[in-house]
Amino acid sequence: MEINPELYQKIKNWFLIPGFILILLLAGYAGAIPFFRQPDISVSKKILGLEDPLVISFSRSVVHHKIESTFSLDPKAVGNISWRGKDLVFTPVEPWEPGKNYGINFKGMTQATVGFSFEDKFSTEALPGIERHTPEAGALVGTGSPIEFFLDKGDENFHLDFKITPSFNYNLLIDQERKYFQINPVEPLVQDTNYQIIAYETYLSKDKKDWYPLEIANFQFKTLPPPEIQKMIPGDKTSDVAEFEPIKAYFSKPMKVLDWQNFIEITPSVKGQVQWEDEEKTLIFKPFRWAQDTNYTVKIKKGWQANDNSSLNKDFLVSFHSFNSSGMVGKLSAASQEAKIKEGKYVDINLSKQLLTIFADGTNMGNYRVSSGKKGMSTPTGTFNVLMKQKKRWSKEYHLFMPYWMQFTRAGHGIHELPEWPNGYKEGANHLGTPVSHGCVRLGVGAAKTVYGFVDVGTPVYIHY
Repeated sequence: MEINPELYQKIKNWFLIPGFILILLLAGYAGAIPFFRQPDISVSKKILGLEDPLVISFSRSVVHHKIESTFSLDPKAVGNISWRGKDLVFTPVEPWEPGKNYGINFKGMTQATVGFSFEDKFSTEALPGIERHTPEAGALVGTGSPIEFFLDKGDENFHLDFKITPSFNYNLLIDQERKYFQINPVEPLVQDTNYQIIAYETYLSKDKKDWYPLEIANFQFKTLPPPEIQKMIPGDKTSDVAEFEPIKAYFSKPMKVLDWQNFIEITPSVKGQVQWEDEEKTLIFKPFRWAQDTNYTVKIKKGWQANDNSSLNKDFLVSFHSFNSSGMVGKLSAASQEAKIKEGKYVDINLSKQLLTIFADGTNMGNYRVSSGKKGMSTPTGTFNVLMKQKKRWSKEYHLFMPYWMQFTRAGHGIHELPEWPNGYKEGANHLGTPVSHGCVRLGVGAAKTVYGFVDVGTPVYIHY
């Protein structure tokens, strides 16, 4: 069948115009779909600095007042909302609370009246934390030890404050990264004392205000006790200290041995040598010689440090009196504290103590230092009697005089004054208290005369250790 060309054209036009309109309609609908969708919303930073603004970005224009009227944060924060293009900017009035998680919630509407709601979260930066501190809690430390804090990170916008009990002045050292803080006491801490340290951390805002003080450390430590002098020999007020008798000081701790010359003062001055025993806890001062019949004072000064850096906190003072040429000593230094023979008189000689005591009817009548027989020529022990007395006896064997001779054995042992050589020289009183004789018992000048006048031929002589 043959189609009329005019009819064909009319039919074609009839279909073409609606089709074109349909295409236009479809294209318009497709372009309008995004306009009617909810906007894409995002939080620009998930971790904020404490004074950073919160920025929320929208993919298309929204109705501002709708969002502002429903905007909330959890926990609550006070701030101001402004708009920067399609971005909402929430600026906090006060710095954010450090180390917090915040929730965001609001509802809104696009310019095409499409409603939407939004929820999200962000967090704030935490302030630095303490990784460790020295001393540790409960530690025992020296009085000059620094107190140190090691932080997990540095931050120029924070600082530490310290509460110290009992308080003391200190210098604070901070490294460039602000990760290390060191407290250095200006003066040594008090020994044997409990200290408490509380560290407070605060955020320093741009306007130089402190925010969010937080206690980040609270601990106690104790300073070392001072060393003590447990004993001194000779003791205070000791008398008749022998010519070469050493001074011994017994410390509770090992001491810094090289410092002794700065902390020991002997008056009047005496030269000598020092040695240490018992792991540097016992000092022994050996004098070259004490002067006879002299009062001495020994002062050990405070401040002397032990090896652990603790130090003596007070002076230690003793005084003593040196020997005299007679060898006479006080009643507390007796050969025997009680008389062995209660009736009559007798002579008691203690070889261990190198002392001679004369007793009459059980009463102590005098005590004297002696020098008995040396090793290999020991003075015999036992109970004897005075066999003879002679004011000045000559020794053929040793070619010297023995004044105030009192013989008590038939073998020739006797009690006598210090030996005297033919030229008049007497052996020194420094022999008294030390066994150096050839078996006799030597007495000092004066003491021998007293004992000689006390005894009679037949008076018992009791010799023992």
